[in-house]
Amino acid sequence: MSLKKGKSTFEWITKGSDIEKIKNQWLEVSNSSLPILIIGERGVGKSFWIQRSLDKRNISESSIVQFDFSINNSFEEKLDKIKSPKPNQTIVIDWITKAKKEEMIALQQWWKSEKYNEKTKVYLYWEIHSEEMETLNQKNLYADFYDQLKSFRFELPNLKKRISELPLFVHEFLEEANQTLNKKINSLDEDFYIFLKNKNFNRNYSDLKDLFFALVAFTSGKQLHWKQIPIHFFENSLSELNVQPGIRLEDYEKEIIKANLIYTKGNREKAAKLLGISERNLYRKLHEFHLEDLS
Repeated sequence: MSLKKGKSTFEWITKGSDIEKIKNQWLEVSNSSLPILIIGERGVGKSFWIQRSLDKRNISESSIVQFDFSINNSFEEKLDKIKSPKPNQTIVIDWITKAKKEEMIALQQWWKSEKYNEKTKVYLYWEIHSEEMETLNQKNLYADFYDQLKSFRFELPNLKKRISELPLFVHEFLEEANQTLNKKINSLDEDFYIFLKNKNFNRNYSDLKDLFFALVAFTSGKQLHWKQIPIHFFENSLSELNVQPGIRLEDYEKEIIKANLIYTKGNREKAAKLLGISERNLYRKLHEFHLEDLS
């Protein structure tokens, strides 16, 4: 499949109507001084959306006060900085559930006094990871702060919910990898998309981007072939099966067969051996579950 050259990289990818609607609402609200929360799994582009909003408002990185509680940072120094009188303040919060109790109390007190200050305009962006929601929905200091700010909450879908836009992400990351690594790869075979649709990307777009940078780096030709992908890219790094109640046995069987076919790059003989069944039985299962395209 040829990949035509399009606009420059780092463009918003919002082909689906739902994500386009979210983007338009996000940009509209981000021009105001209302606090904005963006929620999603790791690697769905939360930081990217915040950065694009800051770029749109021509906010320089040096003027942003960022509270990232996942790393050791000079909280007191940053708190003093946002307390100092300024006509405009731009603040980005990340991993609030990792903040210490005293830090959380101080931040809450600052917000309660600042939100009624007519002399200062505060632009507050808050990045929330899906795994934090359990803490934020409980009765605690974090939840209190969350309740005060959650009026404008945006949730970004993961890659599995944006499969129709997969070719656009592939094009963006391939073009960026070409430019960075000085390569000229302009196409990939059709089977590549079958592999990508069925691959579990634990960090969503981040994993997808890393994959293409690695493939471009190790490819000497002008086309990517999915059967040339190193074997470790087919592993999903699962320590155990994620078994959930209420799911039919045949659904698990289909997913297990699919995973082994992807792992063996479509080799039915190898997949059958790994599954402990005959190749003839595997062929029947492929037909039953409509998985013929994987082999």
